[in-house]
Amino acid sequence: MTGPTSELVLFQVGARTFAAVVHDAIRIGSVRDVSPDELVLETALGVPHGRMRGIVVASHDDAMERTLVVDRVLGTRSVPDELVHPLPAFAAACLGSGAVTGFVLLEGDPLLLVDLPTLVRERAAGATA
Repeated sequence: MTGPTSELVLFQVGARTFAAVVHDAIRIGSVRDVSPDELVLETALGVPHGRMRGIVVASHDDAMERTLVVDRVLGTRSVPDELVHPLPAFAAACLGSGAVTGFVLLEGDPLLLVDLPTLVRERAAGATA
């Protein structure tokens, strides 16, 4: 019998791969038909090179959907909860973003776990500041 699992979506920004909880993503699609004011290009994760794919995220603050532009969406993965770890306090204190909440070990490699609504909210707040 297996324990609880987390459903994650894996995506790339630049050369780096990240993970996020699936329920944070409303849908995945092309960014071609998205209004420029709904696109989130630059974040604490970096700047995408391809700018063709997007993960649509609902911002908890204003209930507006925004599209996080990424280079690739690699798919979803069910991961045993014991492979998902919170970010150590020291690492959290060193990061400039509250959107990185932990890491997940996939095939022995750690991937940063990203809270998509927080990432989008941070970028939206930075754009209006």
